[in-house]
Amino acid sequence: MVRAFIAVDVNDNSIINKINDTIQALSELSLKIKFVETENLHITLRFLGEISEGDVLTIKENVISKLKCEPFNIVLKGLGAFPNNENPRVIWIGISEGFDFLKKLKIQIDDLLIKNGFKLSHEEFVAHLTIGRIKFGKSSALKELLEQYRNFDYGTIKVNSVKLKKSTLTRQGPIYENLVEANCK
Repeated sequence: MVRAFIAVDVNDNSIINKINDTIQALSELSLKIKFVETENLHITLRFLGEISEGDVLTIKENVISKLKCEPFNIVLKGLGAFPNNENPRVIWIGISEGFDFLKKLKIQIDDLLIKNGFKLSHEEFVAHLTIGRIKFGKSSALKELLEQYRNFDYGTIKVNSVKLKKSTLTRQGPIYENLVEANCK
């Protein structure tokens, strides 16, 4: 079995530098936060969970290879938390432009998955970039920091590809491996 998901990578150095500055500010708070490693930054389009090697092959051949997309831009802007800023568990960066393109891509992926026999959950798509998970602790300073960064502009990334990724969970954190990539042309 393979733990897998379909995503768009975030690998622009100027954006990563701004994210690292935000992570530095967050790490100075008295909270236990597990931050996402910069090489693992991505926007999940569809989490697949544990799937078989056969399912991986089906997704490679009948989903990823059939995606139709053109390169597009997304603007990463603002810091927030799930489920909310009052009781934060996940810290994320929002998407202020390009959401419609991501949503169309996600719908196309879901349609291809369903056509190939996959059963999908139907939660609302909230495009975001997770940068950390709060393990424990609460802080009014975090709420203030989230407010301070609420409209912070991290920059624009060009989406050129979509990847099927394997996630191996370790004590140190997840290790991601690209299984297949669809280029947007």
